Amino acid sequence: MWRAASSLELLPIGTKTELGEALVKRVRTGDYKESELWCLSRLGARKLFYGPINLVVPPVTVTRWVEALLKISSAGDALAAMARRTEDPTRDLPAQTHEAVKSRLQSMPHADRLLAVLEGEEEDDRTLGRIFGEELPSGLVLVVE
Repeated sequence: MWRAASSLELLPIGTKTELGEALVKRVRTGDYKESELWCLSRLGARKLFYGPINLVVPPVTVTRWVEALLKISSAGDALAAMARRTEDPTRDLPAQTHEAVKSRLQSMPHADRLLAVLEGEEEDDRTLGRIFGEELPSGLVLVVE
């Protein structure tokens, strides 16, 4: 259910916030599955895959979520997605939070890939595979506007 709910980018911000807070609570108590980190990253993503920017969860909320994940060694992908730079001040996290995430990602495996995501530089088929959890069928092309 978490994966389905977190993939619904057209949910109201209030609903996304409630779902995200429930996931963060699970993370803080240690009662979470690794897949729930992905779910939280989709709810708190700075760049939605198909949803409009007015449905992005506010930076002040996502900053709290990011702070909870900074202590988790397997949260690199989630941190990069939630702190991703967009060059839009209404969506970007505060510079201090962005730098804390950057510092944390530098010490993780696959740091180059994670830092590219964080800086908004990675846009390829592997990224789509991580977002959807599987590759698109041969011949099917996803157009991002």
